[in-house]
Amino acid sequence: MQQTMTATAVPPEEKSQALTPDEVKMAAEAVRMNGYVVFESVLPREQIAELHREFLRVFEAYVARTDPNRGENRYQMHLPFVPPFIDPAVIANPLALAVIEELVGKDCVCHYFASDTPLPGSDYQKVHSDIQLLFPETTLSLPAYSVVLNIPLVDFTEENGPLEIWPGGTHLMPGGVDMQRLAPTMHSERALLPAGSLLIRDMRMWHRGTPNRSQAPRPNLALIYSRPWLKTNYPPIGIPTETYESLSERARHLFRFENIGGPVVNAV
Repeated sequence: MQQTMTATAVPPEEKSQALTPDEVKMAAEAVRMNGYVVFESVLPREQIAELHREFLRVFEAYVARTDPNRGENRYQMHLPFVPPFIDPAVIANPLALAVIEELVGKDCVCHYFASDTPLPGSDYQKVHSDIQLLFPETTLSLPAYSVVLNIPLVDFTEENGPLEIWPGGTHLMPGGVDMQRLAPTMHSERALLPAGSLLIRDMRMWHRGTPNRSQAPRPNLALIYSRPWLKTNYPPIGIPTETYESLSERARHLFRFENIGGPVVNAV
């Protein structure tokens, strides 16, 4: 059964973009119980418009030299670690980090800086989880160890291929479950979100991309924050030394394990 996703925590005051301690705990509990939490329209429209313009410039060059890599007419693209993508509101958003740190600790790292974009003509993805279980041979339900922050650069609508998620416990499922057989019998929701919203979700939660039946790409930024001991196969983020040194102390701590001094990917 598919429903429209609704926010599960109260958005902050427009100007303060801050949560009270109780709101942080409530949002973190939403992720622990349901697998996700949403804060609608947090980034200003002007900033989203700039991000969208620059994203399309980088993305068009990427598509011209690369085949679809996440299914038909669907692209995953690592983002260049350059402005405007590395604005503090994107890489170290204080509202998102308050919840993320409550989930995976203040010593967490950001180790994935990318995007997911279905083009017109894309199809359904298979239902999947984005990370391996730590102990798939057991029935343990472990605390969150990795979460993803999604930031839509356009309004997510029924027509342009919104993310579909399976909340309410799929992030706590044991290993060995047949996702493809079970998912059609379970409750799912479409992430119909305004541009500039923040969607924080447990990496283990089941989800899939849906067909983009619009006439334009549907870009979605994705940043992954994890406990510092987690090892993945994602390539290190290339960050020029001068860029890294210009970041805030908080951002430097988040990206401390990345390829500092390395080349910027997908620069145009």
